[in-house]
Amino acid sequence: MAGKSEASRDGIISAALAVVRDKGAVGLTIEQVARHAGCAKGLVHYHLKTKQDLLEAVANRLLDERTAAWSGAFRAPSPNDAIAATWGVLRRESDNGTVRAWISLLGSGSLTDQTAKLVVGRFTGSLGEAAMGLLEHLGLRLSIGRAELGWLLGSVVEGMGLELLAGGDQAEMEEAYAAAWLGVLSLTREAR
Repeated sequence: MAGKSEASRDGIISAALAVVRDKGAVGLTIEQVARHAGCAKGLVHYHLKTKQDLLEAVANRLLDERTAAWSGAFRAPSPNDAIAATWGVLRRESDNGTVRAWISLLGSGSLTDQTAKLVVGRFTGSLGEAAMGLLEHLGLRLSIGRAELGWLLGSVVEGMGLELLAGGDQAEMEEAYAAAWLGVLSLTREAR
């Protein structure tokens, strides 16, 4: 029975994430989630007691998806492929509502400050870790720490994601993304 219950909970979180991707977190209702999940509102409450619990579960699901996508893109076979792959992730996140969902969850007061700090810290940490792996693969050492690299890349990713979401010129943003990577490379030296 636990497997069926976990699948039901998972389906509810997936439905809530779809609603947040489409409409944002501010206006999310349990009724919308239940309708999207094809279940009763009571089942949503059974699995996730409060709207806050639901939004935290959505934020963690979104974090896991983003971490997997970005880490996978950084494992591309070459640096050029990694930059192209991460740019592709950024574009997809802008197109599929991920940026909208992420920003609405973090910027609307929908999450507690503690949860927001935790998910942002985990995301930027995963970016720093993945990018550091790429740079080490190239035989490069950064003059800044892994955490600082993560915050730098997180700022670039979130800022460019917002610009793309707002309808910014994609070619211009792609050039700016490449320039951001030149900036990161300027902070490296050969490892000895």
